[in-house]
Amino acid sequence: MKKIILSLILVFTLGTVTCWSQCDDSVKKSALQEMGDSQYIKDFSISLVKKPNEVKTGMVRFNVLLNSRNHYRFNVVNGPANPEEVIMQLYDQDRLLVSNLESGKMYKAFDFVCRTTKVYQLVFSFRGGEEGCAEAVLSLVRQYSDGEMGF
Repeated sequence: MKKIILSLILVFTLGTVTCWSQCDDSVKKSALQEMGDSQYIKDFSISLVKKPNEVKTGMVRFNVLLNSRNHYRFNVVNGPANPEEVIMQLYDQDRLLVSNLESGKMYKAFDFVCRTTKVYQLVFSFRGGEEGCAEAVLSLVRQYSDGEMGF
């Protein structure tokens, strides 16, 4: 019995290490480079692993406070061993505002011009509930004055 439990712990630990090892510092550096000349705000580490009794991984959700009259960029870089590319979506409560998956095509980034200061939800998942990891960066592209926004 002890051998079975130790074997399960070892398999689970190795599976977790394998998933984490595919998203090392080079993935984060790549995400930071891809933000271009916009101003860094925050980065997000995404790691979705199936539990032994799960068929799908689900999703991970981050709350982000965005300020009105700001133009933001969200970019993401996938781990090299991912079977699928990560889907990145921005929600206002239950309403999808923008995604990097548009009409079946995946994009590395999307921009969002915020009109209302509030907490939004940034959601990451993989097609088919696959496992994987990624790094994402939120950056500020531009701040608008009251007159430029038209409100």
